[in-house]
Amino acid sequence: MTSFIRQSVPNILLYAIFFLIIPFLHPAYSQQGDIDYFVDGVEAFEDTDYNAAFDAFKKAVEINPSKIEYQYYLGITYSALKKNKKALEILENVAEKEPVTFIRAYFDIAAIFSRRKDYQKAIDTLNLAERINPEMARIYLEKAYAYKHLEQYGPAIENLDRVKKLDPKLTQQVCYDTGSVYFHAEQFDRSEEMFQKAIKVNPETVIAKNARLAIPNVRATKKARRPWYLCAFFAWAYDDNVPLDPLERISPRMSEVSNKGDEFQNFFIRGGYKFINRKNFEAGAGYSLNCIGYKEWSVNNVMSHAPHVYLQYNTKKVYLRTQYEFSYFYSGGGQHEQDSGFYLTFGDSSDDKLKMHGLTQTITVLEPFHLKSDIILNYQKKEYLDGLTPNASHYAMALVQSYKIPKTEIHPRLSYKFGYEDSHNDESSYRYHDCGAGIGFPVLWRITGDLSFSYLWTDFQNFPGNENRRDQGYIFAASLTRPLTEGLLVQFYYNYCHNNSNMSVNQNDPYRYRKNICLISLTYTF
Repeated sequence: MTSFIRQSVPNILLYAIFFLIIPFLHPAYSQQGDIDYFVDGVEAFEDTDYNAAFDAFKKAVEINPSKIEYQYYLGITYSALKKNKKALEILENVAEKEPVTFIRAYFDIAAIFSRRKDYQKAIDTLNLAERINPEMARIYLEKAYAYKHLEQYGPAIENLDRVKKLDPKLTQQVCYDTGSVYFHAEQFDRSEEMFQKAIKVNPETVIAKNARLAIPNVRATKKARRPWYLCAFFAWAYDDNVPLDPLERISPRMSEVSNKGDEFQNFFIRGGYKFINRKNFEAGAGYSLNCIGYKEWSVNNVMSHAPHVYLQYNTKKVYLRTQYEFSYFYSGGGQHEQDSGFYLTFGDSSDDKLKMHGLTQTITVLEPFHLKSDIILNYQKKEYLDGLTPNASHYAMALVQSYKIPKTEIHPRLSYKFGYEDSHNDESSYRYHDCGAGIGFPVLWRITGDLSFSYLWTDFQNFPGNENRRDQGYIFAASLTRPLTEGLLVQFYYNYCHNNSNMSVNQNDPYRYRKNICLISLTYTF
């Protein structure tokens, strides 16, 4: 018994000492706990697991609310979760308590204002940071971004110049950003100059790569923003099944064909002047000439004159364009220097055939996730002048949905078009549906390819006879395009058309045909 007591006394003393020191150890355990939560939160934040980071930082703040660093990280986590009101409340409190140590809180506050497109408040916040440390280059870099969004390009350039003086290591970034500001200010020559300087600083960086990609866009935009526009197109082609109706090209319906082939040439030129030429609004007028000439079937030649006027309004995401065009078509033509290889007659010996009024409304919407939608509404009033063909009104609606696959130049698309032609002769009235799919893609050596397929069915609901006529067909098209010089493109184009109907004459479909067209063209945009 005495031996047992001797062995138990030390154990009892140890238990007593342990329970006595627990209260004194508690604060130390608490301090270790909040650090653990904080470290877990930082790791989760860096892994972009913001919900886990929020839980960890919140527990760290609850254990030790006086630790400003914990509060700061909780604030930027709220910001990452898009809970801007709570983020601003915490970050503004951090900046007020420790403005020097946590000057970075001002950048986070400014970022929230910029995300809300309140750029003036972002600038005001950055001005507070400037008072604390006027030699910090990042302050002026962030202010330049905000001024650019406010379209105050002078102050944006001034702040970028200040960045370059304070931190020469940022020279390449400053040159690139300055080029971007000049681009938005529509000073395109200076924009290209600054992008070239960014490349020279270090040609191997990502910034230099982006600058090289930006330069062609600067040149293209400079050309597009000119007050005048002019484009010319010339093609040589072969059609293995010439249409009997030379004006079929302006109608979606598939009419009868000759079952004979022929070469033809196509010349098209379009130009005009923008009498209002602002970044977000344009108004202009112009003229188009289109001429198609066959080698043997000159009776199938077509020439048109088409003056036009348009209005266009642009926002960052939506483009609206309304255009009126008056077209005057001539069909037919005599043989004219055909043996010399030049088939275009430009209306020589042609008969007046058709005049047409056209009104087109185009709506383009740039959507998130690399999507683009084009909505096209069109009305045409056709007045035939041959004394035989009945006049008609044509209504059409088209929707094209395009998508750019991320990190590629591959552009798949889907389309749908519905149209109705109301002829003064009910037998010539029809309606049609056109469903299509296509894809554009890079090939090699600056060549881009395009493939498309469309299925078309047309109903002639008042066709003479016991049965209404319905045509069904499809069109497959492929093209390869390559720039030769700036503004000059060469293209090879192939088109296959297949059409059937539900009509039968002597057990043959009179509207059944196959057609192949091969074309090579040059297009120059001046």
